[in-house]
Amino acid sequence: MANRVVIVGRPNVGKSTLFNRIVGKRKAIVEDIPGVTRDTIEAPARWRDKEFILVDTGGLVPDTHEEILRKVKEAVKKEVERADVVLFVVSAKEGITPLDRDIARVLEPYKDKVLLVVNKADTQRDEENALEFYELGYEELYTLSAIHRKGVGELLDRISDSLGAQAHNHINEGIKVAFVGRPNVGKSSIVNSLLNSERVIVSPIAGTTRDAIEIPFIWGGEKFLLVDTAGVRRRSKVEYGIEFFSVGRSLKAIELCDVACLVLDASEGVTRQDKRIGGLIERRHKGCVIVANKMDLCTLSQEEVKKRIKKELFFLDYAPLVLAVAKTGEGVRSIPQWIIRVYGDYTKQHQTSFVNRSVRKILKEKPLYHKGKEVKVYYAFQEGVKPPSVVVITNFPDAWKESYRRFFIRRLRELLNIKYAPLKLTVKGRE
Repeated sequence: MANRVVIVGRPNVGKSTLFNRIVGKRKAIVEDIPGVTRDTIEAPARWRDKEFILVDTGGLVPDTHEEILRKVKEAVKKEVERADVVLFVVSAKEGITPLDRDIARVLEPYKDKVLLVVNKADTQRDEENALEFYELGYEELYTLSAIHRKGVGELLDRISDSLGAQAHNHINEGIKVAFVGRPNVGKSSIVNSLLNSERVIVSPIAGTTRDAIEIPFIWGGEKFLLVDTAGVRRRSKVEYGIEFFSVGRSLKAIELCDVACLVLDASEGVTRQDKRIGGLIERRHKGCVIVANKMDLCTLSQEEVKKRIKKELFFLDYAPLVLAVAKTGEGVRSIPQWIIRVYGDYTKQHQTSFVNRSVRKILKEKPLYHKGKEVKVYYAFQEGVKPPSVVVITNFPDAWKESYRRFFIRRLRELLNIKYAPLKLTVKGRE
């Protein structure tokens, strides 16, 4: 197991900015609004030949009945217990607050692995003000400005020393799986059911998940990286701000994944937005598993649901369909099995001789003509995987219209035994 470094602190002290600075990219959403981060977000990080998992938590808040904030506090407590190093982040500009003192008391049992980090020390005066944080009972503190990169290297040196030799463990992500879909269709519930734990915050409020949450997961000896994304809405209905970036993260998750799990609400049927998201998956040639959630609320039979979804999402004809009820776990455990099957086809490689024989067989079955002349294929080969990509060298590239391409791809998938993954076709002239 890789070492874990967990960032905690009250809202708006710059935890996500520090996370992004250490990871080296904009992984967590950063806005000057308290409480933007509510889920735990983790990513691999590296410093001085040491590898570790960096975890950004939701802001700690006083006791409250508000569901989301209560769950954030619970999640933070779980993360601190399993952490190797805890970064307790405070703000030099605001000084010690009562909430900082409360958090210090919560962290008291774990004090031997806590590093006090005074962020937002942008000026000399801020650094002088930071000295008051010694009142919290820590013998050493680290002043820095995450937004200006100042002092971050020194903090990483200290983290590296704390981790010791165990931090050399290699971080292997596994099959990248993105859970995508409209808001409130049950993506987070599906992930929680898979993990058998409330790792991702779930509430009946549409749009609860704002970031893309990456979660390592092992099933049947196979490694996965589960990505639970913010719900995608129509662009015209997304205002600039937090949700704008959330939608961007969802689209980015599709770009980066191997297999996209398109989660639908079976009780509502396939909506126009479901089709748009499915279209994004298809156009990017991603493996796909369609998950029809909330079957317990659906009045149609299972066969009727399958028939309707397959008809509406005909362009994802390669995607297996799973009927599920996230609340009870029904059907959920079969999702990893299908992901593995899809990934197997998504990474399937064929010899050039076999690809050529298959291509010639299709052209013999259904010849293609251009201005009265027969279209020939000089040779074909598989260029790569993820997805399986076939290049065809022909005498008339312009003759390969969309309708014939669809037929050709479907038939080639059959001959190459690629049942559950898309196939990318590139047609080129001999020159």
